[in-house]
Amino acid sequence: MSRYIARRIALIIPTAIVSSMVVFAVMRVLPGDVALAILADTPHTVEMRETLREELGLNEPLFIQYLRWIGSIVSDELGGRSLETGERVRNVIAGQMSVTALLSVYAVLASVIVSVPVSVLAALRRGRWLDNVIQTASRIALSVPTLFAALLLVWLLLRLFGWSAPIIYSGPAEHPREHLEIMLWPVVLLTLAYAPHIVRVTRARLLDVLGSDYAESARARGIPEARVVVGHALPNAAITVITVVGLQLGVLISGAIVVEVIFGLPGIGRGIVRAALARDYPVVQSSAMVLVVLVLFVNFAVDVAYAGVDPRVRYGRRTL
Repeated sequence: MSRYIARRIALIIPTAIVSSMVVFAVMRVLPGDVALAILADTPHTVEMRETLREELGLNEPLFIQYLRWIGSIVSDELGGRSLETGERVRNVIAGQMSVTALLSVYAVLASVIVSVPVSVLAALRRGRWLDNVIQTASRIALSVPTLFAALLLVWLLLRLFGWSAPIIYSGPAEHPREHLEIMLWPVVLLTLAYAPHIVRVTRARLLDVLGSDYAESARARGIPEARVVVGHALPNAAITVITVVGLQLGVLISGAIVVEVIFGLPGIGRGIVRAALARDYPVVQSSAMVLVVLVLFVNFAVDVAYAGVDPRVRYGRRTL
């Protein structure tokens, strides 16, 4: 087990390094000048702009800029300071991450609560009209882009009910009603994008278990079908659900970025978009790396949990 964990950790490090290079390179090839963005609202000369670029370290070679940024990442600075506001990047990310974390937790819980019973119904009604409806709905939900669904939902809510998202975000402890109001529809959208993955995989796993020899043996002993599902199928499918939840975290984060921008949630996704428009390199790069590392470690935790349950994984007899 320790050798398996060491191998997985060894894969995380080069992946994180390559990801940091990609993030850094993408920001540098984007058009625009951060110095010009900062001075846009004030009269300035070319000399003032060049002086600001020198102060911000933008005239240094890209390799030096990359090393300086990586050095701040591994230290407690987490990217240094924002070029736009001068605020510490770690403080910016901490404030935004709390909102994104709440949104993600709500979406995961809602997805599991919805998808598990739906998967059981689909498995028990295999080949019947209910199973066909569930599978068709899952395919449609997977095929609809989150951006389109979010814009359509906002338009419908505004036209039919005159509802628009609150302008000011409120935490769950401050104003629970307003927090629920601003979080409800983003969670619904993320659940529609996230739950179909769980439904399809869980249904397939339940069908495997329900068709196994020990499930047939349980039925032969007169055990009701409900007990076979609850006592045998669901416990065996639980690790599959956990695996899908972890491995599809990237889907959830990409959807969270969209809904945060559209519904005005001050999360890390909206923060990345705003910082990118201002060419605030440290904020964008550090925020993206936080998300990359989060996804890598969640996948690592899922791999370790799966290997702990199924020894064939860590001995290389089964691939995830």
